Amino acid sequence: MVQPRASSSVVYLLIAIAHLSTCTRHDNYNEYSLENEKFCHPLNKKHSHDLRNGTAAIVTSHHMFDRWIVKRDLTCTFTFKTARGEGLFAVIHKMSFRRNGDQCLDYVRFKRTDGHSTEKFCGEIDRQTMYPTMYFPVPESEDNSHNIYMDDTLLQSHDKYAEFDSIKKWKPFTIMEPVNIEFETEIFISKERLLNGEYLDLSIVYTPYRSCKKMDPERYKPVGHNVCIRKEYLCDMTYNCPLGICSDEFNCSHIITDRFPRDDTATKVTVGAITTMILCFIIFIMCLWICKKSRKLCWSSDCAGPNMCSRPDSLPDADGGLGSNRAVPTAPMLEVAVSSPVANKDLPPSYDSLFPEQSNPARL
Repeated sequence: MVQPRASSSVVYLLIAIAHLSTCTRHDNYNEYSLENEKFCHPLNKKHSHDLRNGTAAIVTSHHMFDRWIVKRDLTCTFTFKTARGEGLFAVIHKMSFRRNGDQCLDYVRFKRTDGHSTEKFCGEIDRQTMYPTMYFPVPESEDNSHNIYMDDTLLQSHDKYAEFDSIKKWKPFTIMEPVNIEFETEIFISKERLLNGEYLDLSIVYTPYRSCKKMDPERYKPVGHNVCIRKEYLCDMTYNCPLGICSDEFNCSHIITDRFPRDDTATKVTVGAITTMILCFIIFIMCLWICKKSRKLCWSSDCAGPNMCSRPDSLPDADGGLGSNRAVPTAPMLEVAVSSPVANKDLPPSYDSLFPEQSNPARL
């Protein structure tokens, strides 16, 4: 009989393998899927998430829009918080949201800590195919560092599908001024059916940044406007900076490829094949283990008899108990009488029949 603890452990292992096969993680990033209720709750409950130590985050639709058939509109609202002394860049890396004339049927909208909301972003954008060679000059002088704190028109003139929340400075004569970023994102997807050739897709990159003054040069690198981000995000095929504000994907030696492919059929097939092989192997081992426990298989030379694997471990004794070592009496061996081969042969004629005169003295 299979023990409950062992069977539960096997179930947990299978669940873990299935979870790992459906998850994708990018190095140095915290990746989140809109399928997670903490980002896209069915009742539009807003959740807050912390970004610490300058670690960037990627929010992507993953497989949420593979088959988009819903009965009502969906609104997702979530907030990112940064540490004290950090600002935040929000860059729409890839998007395919529908329009209805001049209006957005689906849209993304950002809201900063000061209450300013952007316009509704929709349409199609893929930075790795639209901006592989575009370059906006970024001043490197520290004197213009006030732009990153005050002037948001700089962003509007260069990058339409991005927003930033500037670093909050504490002022000594201001009561309860916030020093942390609380950046809100609103995503709306209409219940309208997708037409032939339409698809939905979304990937947003959130990157905390700091002032380059008194920054550790081993961990942070300048990207323009006295702005520094972690060095892992430079030339990693992901746009962390809004164009015109800073640059992290220009003058790189690598060839830019699509990091967020929409049609990842090859990846799905590979992951599915590997997962299937692992599951089949685990099921095979489980079957062998169950057969061994139920004594359906022989594992040694001791099981020489035809019924050794299926018979019980012990036989009941005369008192009805189990586990007795009393020898079981056996029936005596029966001897089989085998007829002599001489009985089956013809005997030679007798002496009297051959010589009657000699055998009968009365006739003499």
